[in-house]
Amino acid sequence: MEIKPWDEYFLDMAKTCASRSNCLRAHVGAVIVGADKKIKATGYNGTPSKVESCAERGVCYRIENNIPSGTQYETCRSIHAEQNAIIQAGQDRCKDATIYIWGHNFICILCKRFIVQSGITQCVLKKDDNSPIERVSVDDIRRELEG
Repeated sequence: MEIKPWDEYFLDMAKTCASRSNCLRAHVGAVIVGADKKIKATGYNGTPSKVESCAERGVCYRIENNIPSGTQYETCRSIHAEQNAIIQAGQDRCKDATIYIWGHNFICILCKRFIVQSGITQCVLKKDDNSPIERVSVDDIRRELEG
């Protein structure tokens, strides 16, 4: 039996997390993993606790109004998977960690700020089963935010 590489293993977990999303537009999951290869927290995109989701409502404001991805975040009822995972972990558990993100191949400006502030050092992303694994250094994100 072949042992799965760490990136694939944790991306599979992030994919499982994405299956809990109550967003009608995108299913994204995130797993924060320490340098010791131990999971610190997980998250998925969805509404805050006890807030009715678009899935429950049967309608998404952003879809109905053709709002492009990556814009007008204030119109969305959901919290992003990356943000949920960071909130669950707390800053002390994020220090020097890697975040694995399943469901898209970019990080929005809001999540970039969360990731930099949390102490995470590396991001590994995969949009879907047919996409390549992408790596983003938090140092690169920090430089982008300074630009």
